Amino acid sequence: MGVIAAATLAYYFGSSGPNATDTDIAGPVPLDPGYAARDAEVIETGYDGRERYRLKAAVIRQQTESGVIDLERLEMNYYRTPEAANGAAPAVMDAGEIWHLTSDHGQVREEGNDIQLHGNVRVTGPPQGGVEPLSLTTETLRVNTPTEFIETDAPIKLRWNGHEIDARGLRADLKAGTLRLESDVNGHFLQKK
Repeated sequence: MGVIAAATLAYYFGSSGPNATDTDIAGPVPLDPGYAARDAEVIETGYDGRERYRLKAAVIRQQTESGVIDLERLEMNYYRTPEAANGAAPAVMDAGEIWHLTSDHGQVREEGNDIQLHGNVRVTGPPQGGVEPLSLTTETLRVNTPTEFIETDAPIKLRWNGHEIDARGLRADLKAGTLRLESDVNGHFLQKK
C-alpha cells in the first residue's frame, strides 16, 4: 500500500507541477547549423559525369536556412565544355580548356549552378600557344556553370598578351568564346619589339 501511495504522489507532483502546463521556457529548437569544413575541396560534375569545376577553399560553411554555401580564400579550376563539330563533347578534356579563378570570398547558390565571387577576384584563361593567357581582375564576379557565362557590373582590368584594358562591367560566354565590355572602356596597347 505504501509503494502505491508513493508512486501516486510522485506521479501527481511530477505531472501537475508548475511547468507541466506552461510553455517550454527553453525556446525553439535551434536550426541545424549545416556543415563546415577547413581546407576542403569540392568537385562538381555535369550530367555526363565530366568535371565542371574543382573548388578548393580554406573554409566552407553551409547556411541551412537558405542552402547557400559560404567560401573563404577560394581557388577554382573551371573546365570549359569544348564544342565539337557534331555537337558532342570529346571523350577527353583538353588541358587547355581550364580557367583558373581565385577570390577572397564566395558563395555557391542554386544547387551549385551559381557561384558569386567577391574580394580580389582574379580569372586566368587557358594558355593559347606562345601568347600570354587572358587575365581579368575585379572585385565581384558571377559564374553560372551550366550556361558557362560569367558577368560583373564592377570595374575590371583585362590583360592579354601585354595589352591592358580597363572597363566597367563584363559579360562573357565561355562556351561561345565571346567577351563583351559594358562601359568606360579604356585600353593601353604596347607595341611588341
